[in-house]
Amino acid sequence: MTSAGSRGRAAPADPVVRQAIAWWARLQSGVDIAANREACRVWLAQDPVHRQAWERLEAIGRDARRVPAALAHAALEGPTSPGRRQALRTSLSLAGVGLVAWAGYRHTPWQRLAADLSTGVGERRSVKLADGLNVTLNSDSALRLRLADGARGMHLLRGEILVDAQSRPGAAALRVDTGHGMLLAGNARFDVRRTDSGARLAVYEGSVSLLRDGQAAQAEAGERLHYAAQGGIERHAADPDRLAWVDGLVVAKDWRLDYFAQYLARQRVGMIRVDPAVAGLRLSGVFPLDDAERALKALEPALPIVVTRHTQYWLQVGPRET
Repeated sequence: MTSAGSRGRAAPADPVVRQAIAWWARLQSGVDIAANREACRVWLAQDPVHRQAWERLEAIGRDARRVPAALAHAALEGPTSPGRRQALRTSLSLAGVGLVAWAGYRHTPWQRLAADLSTGVGERRSVKLADGLNVTLNSDSALRLRLADGARGMHLLRGEILVDAQSRPGAAALRVDTGHGMLLAGNARFDVRRTDSGARLAVYEGSVSLLRDGQAAQAEAGERLHYAAQGGIERHAADPDRLAWVDGLVVAKDWRLDYFAQYLARQRVGMIRVDPAVAGLRLSGVFPLDDAERALKALEPALPIVVTRHTQYWLQVGPRET
């Protein structure tokens, strides 16, 4: 898996950043807590760059609101009982034929076959497309390029991209077809996610124009737009922490548990089932994006839930028995 950040952000492809993320996830696992803590301290002391990468992870979660006390310590304390440690090491059975077939379909949707650039489930990829034009693809994304004869265009077929565009003298404006409208940008840094029902645009630097049915809507830095092919536009404030996926993290701020599970599911092959009895529980915190089981289990000390792995492709989140 490869990935990279943009201006002023640590790039996940940097081995030091990837090591920091690995230490973060390891300390959440609850396995060999004392040994991992000591090893992490040694690693942090080896080089100031290690400390900078670790502080980057801490900074991402600094604005998380209403973090329960138990959850705030979960990353360093983790589950300690032998039963919980064993649960992290055990898979219960082989996946059924139907679930394997479904997982295989998610690996190769038709959009990836039609794309010039794509990522599989759990993969992120950063590419320099042209002078002053960089794009990072999130998990399970597909992008068709239109760069011939001086054009600067792309068609988002599936998933999510982060775009860093800088205009050049004589160069055409960047055009991004989201399937639900056309985006135009000069100097801008923005991400856009396409779904079956619409698209979400968030602008972090510069401005981006949305063209639909001959009408234009402008999104400035700090704004987020939700829109579909038909219907109105919802305007909200952009949250820079939403870009934590570029660094292999997810920052949850008072999220519902079922939404959190759905977000994690985009990064793994298989499914995560959340019992309706606990779906509405709220949570906040910083979690590893690439290990859904560890991220969910980090919630067990703070929320009345239990996470069970039924197969390689199936995680179940249900109420904890009292």
